[in-house]
Parts: sequence; C-alpha cells; structure tokens
Amino acid sequence: MPERCNWRFASRSRFRNNIDSGGAVASAARYHFSMKFAVALCLCGSLAWAADKPAQLIFEQATRALAAGDFASAENGFKTVVRQEPNNVGAIANLGIIYARTNRSDQAITAYQRALRISPDDEPILLNLGIAYFKRDSHALALPYFERVLAIDPQHQQALQLRAVCRLYTGQVDSAIHDLESLWADHPHDEQLLFLLGFAHLKKGDSALSKAIFDQMFEVAGPARAQFLIGRACYEAALFPQAEESLLDVRQLAPNFAGLHLALGKLYISERRTDDAVRELKLALKDNANDEDANYFLGSLLVQESRYLEGVPFLDRAKELRPDSWAVYLYLGKAKVHSARAAEGVALLQRAVELNPDEASAQYQLGRALEASGQKVAAARAFRKARELRADALNDAKIPGVR
Repeated sequence: MPERCNWRFASRSRFRNNIDSGGAVASAARYHFSMKFAVALCLCGSLAWAADKPAQLIFEQATRALAAGDFASAENGFKTVVRQEPNNVGAIANLGIIYARTNRSDQAITAYQRALRISPDDEPILLNLGIAYFKRDSHALALPYFERVLAIDPQHQQALQLRAVCRLYTGQVDSAIHDLESLWADHPHDEQLLFLLGFAHLKKGDSALSKAIFDQMFEVAGPARAQFLIGRACYEAALFPQAEESLLDVRQLAPNFAGLHLALGKLYISERRTDDAVRELKLALKDNANDEDANYFLGSLLVQESRYLEGVPFLDRAKELRPDSWAVYLYLGKAKVHSARAAEGVALLQRAVELNPDEASAQYQLGRALEASGQKVAAARAFRKARELRADALNDAKIPGVR
C-alpha cells in the first residue's frame, strides 16, 4: 500500500503552516551581525548607511520582498548579495527560508547547512534546519537540531514541542511524554498538546490514561473536533476500528467537517478497503482540488492497484503542489514505467532517490526502471543498494529501542 509519507503525524499539517514562522522572522532581520543587534539595526538604522554599501541596500530590498511574499524578487536579491559576499550568513539563511516556503526542501537544507558552517550556534538557523528535516518526516535527522536549540534556550516552546514529536517517532516515547507534560503544565488548555499527549500514551500502550486525556480535549476542542483528533490519534497508533468509530462520529456531528474525507480515505487505505478509500479521497478533492495529500494518496493508491493511467493525473498534480516529496516521484515513476514510458520513469525515480537515498523501495523501483530501459549496469547498482538498505533495516530491527 502507499507509504504513509505525508500522514505519519496525524496533526502535523498545523505545524506545516506555522512552524517556520519564528525562525523566518528572526533570520530575515540579520545582515552581518548578531541577532539582537541586527534586528535593531534593521528597524532603526539600516537604510541610513545602505547607500554606502550596495550589498546592504540589496539585502534590505530583498528582506522587504520576502516580508511581502514576493519570493522571486527576494530570491534574486539574496543571491546577488551572496555573489558579492559569499559568507553573508543572513542572505544564505534567507534563501533557505525562501526555498522552504516554495517547497524546495533539499535546497533549503543545503542553504541552512551552509549558513551553519559560518554561524554554527545560530538559533533560528538551527531551528529552521530541524523544521526542514521534520517536514520531510526525517525525525532522526531533525531531532539533533531541536536539541541544539534547547541547549541555547532551554525554554524554547516550539523546539520543545517539535523535539517531543521527533522523540515519539524515534522510539523515545517516555522522553516525549516528559516533554509534553512539561509543556502541558504551562498550557493546560492547548488542544494540540492534549492531542500529542494522548497519542503518546496510546503509542506507549496506556489506553486508560490516553482516554482520560482525550476526555479533557472534549472540553477544550468541542465534540466534533475532539472526536476527529481522537480518530487521527487512533489511526497513528494502528487502532483502525477505534479510529473509524471516532471519525464516523464526526460525520454524525458535523458532516462537512474539514479534513474528514481525507482522514477516512487514509484510514481505508490502511484497512485495504480500496473502493471506500477511492470514494473518500475523491470527495476530499471535490472539496479542494488542490489538496496535496488527497492527490498523492489517491494517485498512489491507484498505482498500487495497477490502475496506472488513472493515477498519473493525481500524482502530476501532487508533484506540482509538493515538488520535494520523494514518494510522489516514486509512484509517478512507477506509473510511467508501467505505461511504457521507461525514460520518463527513470528520471522520476532518480529524483525520488535523490530526495531520499536511504529508501530501499525507491532504489528497487529505480533498478527495475533502469533494467526495463536496457541500462543493466546502473540497474545492478540500484538493486545492490536496495539490498544493502533492506539488510541495514533488518539489523536495526534487532537492536532494542531502534525502529
């Protein structure tokens, strides 16, 4: 069945809309200097000496363009600054922000890493790099950056919450619960924290404590939203019958609840109820034709069902909406290969491997595509890499505490 690449953390879409905002604002204020000084300089005195230094003027213009959402102008401006001053950490970091906001996560990661080589303890850059990995579901890679932020600022609320989520997905459930309980003590009416804490206890296997926490969520979020979040948490814990029960309760309480069709579609994929999944995902797209997850899951499901031509339009749209998703390229490449368009399939699968070189299934599908196009030597390399990755995964599975 389709990899759950964009659904591994049930409520993470709320993070995706907001999690880079703090770092972005801070980074946008920097030029050469320290963070606090640069903010004051930007607000109070930067234009007074901009005329003397063209790079500084260009930087200020690009910063205004970034704040206005004019990413093309901002990108051109910061690139010009970097050409003039290759070690300008503010311009490099802002390019990372632009790449992140325009769904070019690989370029964002490269930019943030370059900025950190110049300024290794820069808190906003560390945060934004962690977020870039987080958005790609690379929780093990994201975690060290949130920990470095917390070493600088132990009370950083955003980093604490993101670290907790990463710990949940790297098998550190007790540590995640400790983080979440500390946050919840300060914010007892935060529905997001209640959701995460309830999910963490579900993941730990403590259904009674999870239920007690979710009961509190009814008071905070209201019945329909609480049932929706409970359904998502149960889905994440692979408690599929309980997830369906909660989501169908949402349908009774609020038939037009936003995200309900998508949530049911993903659940039915996991339950191998293909017809039900297709129906719900098409209803989700009827509500919002630009829903990237609905396009991806419907397209990938159809490909898995060998309905290649049907799946391609949805995956093409998903690629437009999320050009840095390795899974979209994987299924789209597979569909092209099976539609006698091997050359296109190879290119798409090579992109999937570039985006996620440690994914065995992508390496294997690339090997099949190369083999179909007559590239025997390259195919053998891809198959060998797939075998190595699978062997590594098996070895990791034998180590206690490693997923």
